[in-house]
Amino acid sequence: MGVDLGIDRITRDLSGAILIFTRLSKNESAATSIHRCFQYEILNGAKLSDRLAMIVALPFVPFVIAALAMIFTMLNGRAIKKRTGKSIVRQFCEQFSLAARFAILPPWYYIFELHDDDKRSRAGEYLNRFEMKAGLYRFLRDYNGGFPIPDERSTLYIKYKTSFMAHCHKYDVATASILWIVKEEQIIPVDWKKSDFPDFDLFVKPLNGQGGKGAMRWDYMGSGKFVCSDGRSAMGSQVLELLRQDSKHTAYIVQPRLINHSDLTDLAYDTLATIRVMSCRNEVGGYEVTDAVFRMRQNSATIVDNYHAGGIAANVNIQTGILGKGTRGAWGVVTDGWYERHPETNVMIFQRKIPCWVEMINFVQHAHCSLFPDQVVIGWDVALLESGPCMIEANKAPDLDIIQRTREGPIGNERLGELLAFNLRQTVVAKYAEPEVHPLC
Repeated sequence: MGVDLGIDRITRDLSGAILIFTRLSKNESAATSIHRCFQYEILNGAKLSDRLAMIVALPFVPFVIAALAMIFTMLNGRAIKKRTGKSIVRQFCEQFSLAARFAILPPWYYIFELHDDDKRSRAGEYLNRFEMKAGLYRFLRDYNGGFPIPDERSTLYIKYKTSFMAHCHKYDVATASILWIVKEEQIIPVDWKKSDFPDFDLFVKPLNGQGGKGAMRWDYMGSGKFVCSDGRSAMGSQVLELLRQDSKHTAYIVQPRLINHSDLTDLAYDTLATIRVMSCRNEVGGYEVTDAVFRMRQNSATIVDNYHAGGIAANVNIQTGILGKGTRGAWGVVTDGWYERHPETNVMIFQRKIPCWVEMINFVQHAHCSLFPDQVVIGWDVALLESGPCMIEANKAPDLDIIQRTREGPIGNERLGELLAFNLRQTVVAKYAEPEVHPLC
């Protein structure tokens, strides 16, 4: 989380310094409305210290962009030249142009494949990470589009895994149970009250972790013996003792290992695959699923499917539940391109149909309506088990890079962009007594 926040602050200040003097398009598209709201509300409304930081950063912007362009061209340039024929010099120059016109920094030139001329012609329709995560998500939460101000408890339910689990149980939303919490050298039972130790596989992850970092799996081998994904072995309660010793520095939650739906077994190895599902409040006050991405691990050496941990992602057609091509590309390293088949197992990804799709859509819409009706937009992580959809977690500031990367195009003027623009206009109306003076209205 600290790394993500640092990236968001740096990109906000760097891109904000550019945007202070950027003239946005005069069209009335959803994407332009979102950019305009960021420029007006977040930049103009920023604290004096933040605005000064952006102004101070301005003289250094060309040098920083040059350094970033050099780094990411070195990482990707040869592969892109081989794939597309576009020269390295031209790639380098296009990164400068995009940064100056749209505040799109060099990593995202490659993440969004803006070396492709057709995609670059729509550069203004991409929603940038810094706009959403460094400002507009909070703006939506603070004023909530004219609806009642969000309950402060919602943030706690989303942030804390045990609270989230209890909240899901309260509203009959299937979720992974937590057997124990291990922190500060204490073992705290949650959903496991029995005296004997479980005789099934366990999944352990840091209590406050993100991105799959620090996760481990303890597989049950029979006769009370467990083997960890890092090679250690232990008997029953010794597993908890090892975690208790480690909990001086890191708190853990211990859960049953969840098993993928049988239709996904060959695609996901034996690691749980999850679907990132975006839902947003619509024009009539309901909650609409707009986008989804299926995530799977890259190889047998990893035990999580997280995209920023090197996992593979594929867009899911919302209407049909059918997968597009798989890809990687987090953090601006995109040398692998696209996969119709999984690069390690050779299992077909492209055109695969996800099971229980209609049930999954209904499940997420019910979860948004029941659990967090006071939240405008949520990115859900959902697993598909043999028993049906299972909620893993909710994200109140979901990353949109993975959505735009996997669908091979911007979402600013697609359905999610339309709903974000609508809710931002409603939020402006809720904030100002005379909203007609606001450029968004």
